[in-house]
Order: sequence, then C-alpha cells, then structure tokens
Amino acid sequence: MDYAGLGKRNHFPINRPLSDAERAARYDQKKSSKAPPMDFLSVIKFNSSYIELVDRWYPVRGFWAWLSVMLGGASVIAGGALLYAVFLPVGDPMVSELGPAIFLVLLSVVLFLFAWFGAWYAFKVECLGYTHYPMRLNRKTRQVYFFRQNGTVLTVPWDDLFITLGEAKSPITSTTYDLRAHVLDADGETVRESFSLGYPSLLGNAESIDKFWAFLQPYMEAEDGVERTWRHLKEQTGYLMPVDGRREGWRWSIVQNYAWSGHWPWLQFIASPVLGLNAVGRMLAMWTSKVPEWPAEVEQESQVDADDPYVLTWRDNDTIGWWELYWPLICTLIGVGAFIGVIGWIIVVGP
Repeated sequence: MDYAGLGKRNHFPINRPLSDAERAARYDQKKSSKAPPMDFLSVIKFNSSYIELVDRWYPVRGFWAWLSVMLGGASVIAGGALLYAVFLPVGDPMVSELGPAIFLVLLSVVLFLFAWFGAWYAFKVECLGYTHYPMRLNRKTRQVYFFRQNGTVLTVPWDDLFITLGEAKSPITSTTYDLRAHVLDADGETVRESFSLGYPSLLGNAESIDKFWAFLQPYMEAEDGVERTWRHLKEQTGYLMPVDGRREGWRWSIVQNYAWSGHWPWLQFIASPVLGLNAVGRMLAMWTSKVPEWPAEVEQESQVDADDPYVLTWRDNDTIGWWELYWPLICTLIGVGAFIGVIGWIIVVGP
C-alpha cells in the first residue's frame, strides 16, 4: 500500500531546492483546471468558511496494521524456535557440534531483531499515531492548516504555498501521485516543509490530480466557489468522511477499505483474503489511534455563521447501500475465514 510520506523514516524530502519537474508541474492558485471535478472521498466538513480534508494515507489505512502484527508474531515464533534448537544439549542428536549452535544463535538474534523492529515501527506508525491528519482550508482568512504527524499544526497562507504534482514510487503500488504542497524558504527556492493536499486513491494517475484540483481550487478562488463545491458534494459524492471529532466506525472501515475497487465486485471477492485482512487491520488502526483535535486558535479563526446554508458533515451522508457495505462485509468474512482456515490447516497438518 502507498504510505509515502508517513513516518519519520519516510517523510517527503525537504531542505532541498525545487526540482525542474516540480516547477513544470506547478498548479497556480489563480488558474483553474478544465478537468471534471472529483473529490475522491476526501472531505470531512464543508461550509462557507472552510473545507476540511483527510490526509493522503487515510484511504489506505490498515495494511501496515495487520502486516505488522503478523510479521511481529511470526518473528517471535521463529526466533523462539531457533533459540530452542540452539540451547538443546550439545550432545543431543539435533545439535552435535558447538559451531552450528553458535551460528544459529547469531542468526536467530539477527532475524528476530530485524523482523521484530520492522514490525514494531510499522505498527507504531499505523496504530499509535492519529486516526487521520486533517487539513483545513479557510476561504475567508485564506489560511491553510495542516495537522502534522507529531500533533502540532502548520499554518501557512494559501497564496504562499507552492502546489505541484507529487510523485511517489514503491514496489507494491508502483508510481502514485498526489497534490503536493511545499512551504518555501524566503529565497523562494528551498523546500522547508511539504505535505499532500489530495490523493486520488490507489488507482489514480497524474490526470486524477487535475480532477482534484478542479474540485478544490474553485472553493478558494471562484466567486461562486462555495455553491459549486457544495453542489458537487451533494449531487455527485453523497459521502463525507465520518471522522469529525470521532473515530470511524467498523462499517465505514469496511466501506472505505473497498471503495477503490467499488466498480469491480468480482475483484473484491477474489482479493477478499487480502482485503478482508486489510479491513480488520483498518479497524485496529482506528481503535488504537488518537483522534486529532485542532488548537483553540484554529477553531477561533474558523467560525461558521449560524445561518450558513452550505454546511455539510457526515451526518448529511446518503444511506450506505448493498454494494458499498454489505457485499464488502460478506467478502471480508469470507476472506478472513479463508485465511484462518489455511493457517489452521497448516498448524494441524503441518508442512
């Protein structure tokens, strides 16, 4: 899964000059896109004062959770088995010489520590941080607020951001794209901080960023931006993310986990062992993570008029249907059940 930028060891490159590719792919705040607008299930709250978005990692949460638990458990079992074999009496038929025993000790320690610490890092980042890292774009004050991974908040003027096409590569997801926002030094050249304003899911491409920009840019720049964006959310999206001051429930964990493959129910069934584990991992990640809270000064600068007719939250969502929830739920039960069955068969029958 695409976790580019998440964690201290995986953050976006900073303290560097802008690249030529970033300059060529810049999105000018004053220039709209002709692409059809799409929000990619990224909005948490909407009103005439501000729009609040989820981070780029929110759609893929869960993968590191279940993988780290499995890897950590397997490393403990494997390491314990090796140590058990090593510390058998030297005269035992299984260990006839001291040399192999010492080799097995070193091998078991190295393998155990490497696998366990790798699993612990992934678990810590996925499950012991925040449920999401929100961004708030204030149309009236023209400020952008970004909730950092350490719990602090970056505040930067919308017009000062250098916004461009972000690109990331990984062995699992190949090349992925996001709407990358850079905070530049006074020289206008050096990237001091970087974060993602939008992510078009696992199947997105570079053109998807144009579609997201066509959704986001008018809200901040167009005279009728509030109404246009509100109409899009009401008529074309139907769903806002239910994480405003709360953890998402297990139902939405399933919905979000399968959302990227919603057009292919057959694929959801075939991939159910992996997607099912990912749904369970997502629930674990959400239940063990903290809910982010904006500082009082951010809330003070984000006042919403009592009579604002454009207020939208997750409470205004459409009813979740069969193909959004119940079919993915069936796939989850089948996939997890199949995985447990295979593991049980291996334990009982043996290799």
